[in-house]
Amino acid sequence: MTRLWIGLLLVGLCLPLPSSAQVNTERMRVLDVEGIRTTLGGDLTVQSGHVDLFEIGVNTRIDYRRTRHYAFLAGELRYGTKDDTPFRDRTFGHLRYNYRLTPRLVAEAFTQLERDGFARLQLRTLVGGGLRVQYLDTETVKIFQGTTPMYEHENLDADDRSTHPATTSTVRWSNYLNARLRFTDTTYLLATVYVQPRFDAFTDARVLHQTTLAVNVTEHVRLTAELNLNYDSRPPPDVEELHVAVRNGLNVSF
Repeated sequence: MTRLWIGLLLVGLCLPLPSSAQVNTERMRVLDVEGIRTTLGGDLTVQSGHVDLFEIGVNTRIDYRRTRHYAFLAGELRYGTKDDTPFRDRTFGHLRYNYRLTPRLVAEAFTQLERDGFARLQLRTLVGGGLRVQYLDTETVKIFQGTTPMYEHENLDADDRSTHPATTSTVRWSNYLNARLRFTDTTYLLATVYVQPRFDAFTDARVLHQTTLAVNVTEHVRLTAELNLNYDSRPPPDVEELHVAVRNGLNVSF
């Protein structure tokens, strides 16, 4: 079983370049901040013709780093319509604290809230803590691995025909592998894969892969392109096991 999870981690990082029950919080982690930094961002998708599509996303975050301490608070709102019918309505918030034990070992704790009206998710609450290891740290390549037991509580919008319980509480084992590659001073790649089985049922597992290509246009403006792949072996009713999305975005920091 251990070899299976290691294999999934490696396969995820080898996927080619170009919501769900999982969120990639590694992309939210900032390595170069000192003191306090605030970031505002957003993206917009508009399509007309055979299908009229509109989707908007707004995100904000606050980072703080001082000596061995690092913390960030991130939030996102997303809404979309297809042929004037809503298809996305999502709210997300994540708070994480890190304390550096050694140059390569970090203890971390987090909590997260999430709502997704079109995935039958009224509210998901996560609380967890664990360790993060840094395997490689150079100017061009950085590699991290983390393991975190986490408590998960979900409230779902389940109808009378649903075989999925409306309320569930469980403990999952969250494992992630993160690689950061810097091609130039202004262009870099961030790739992350998560594997999150339940401790009491390893076949109930969630897998997330995300690759982000970012280009810093100026010191304060960044363009991004993302590939997201999410898999849930036991999703709520009327929700697909596999979800794939590509997204372009703009971020402004000050």
